[in-house]
Amino acid sequence: MKNEKKEEKEKKQNIIKIKNIIMKVLNENGFKDAKIILFGSRAKGDFKTLSDWDFLIVLKKELSMQEKRDISHFIRKALADIYIPSDVIVRSEDEVERRKNVIGSVIRSAIKTGIVI
Repeated sequence: MKNEKKEEKEKKQNIIKIKNIIMKVLNENGFKDAKIILFGSRAKGDFKTLSDWDFLIVLKKELSMQEKRDISHFIRKALADIYIPSDVIVRSEDEVERRKNVIGSVIRSAIKTGIVI
């Protein structure tokens, strides 16, 4: 029981730290209003020690493919600096709206099973 409480506390602390890092990167790049969704094994709770963290970043603004890649890279690098392996998908609200019901879409999976942090 103590180990479960300790693990849950560590998970919450990690999520807060990760959210702060992601928001810092987004703010530095001019994005104030973003939704961060944790999905995959970390959200479901069936992760292994070496599992990565999967994030869908939803921005109000439409971005070019290069801008999305850049933001994703900046976030992955910032998280790697504190030894957090991650996959980061950056999409606009419109893109998410269009893809949220497409069967087999990562966006659909993130929306259905993810946790907004």
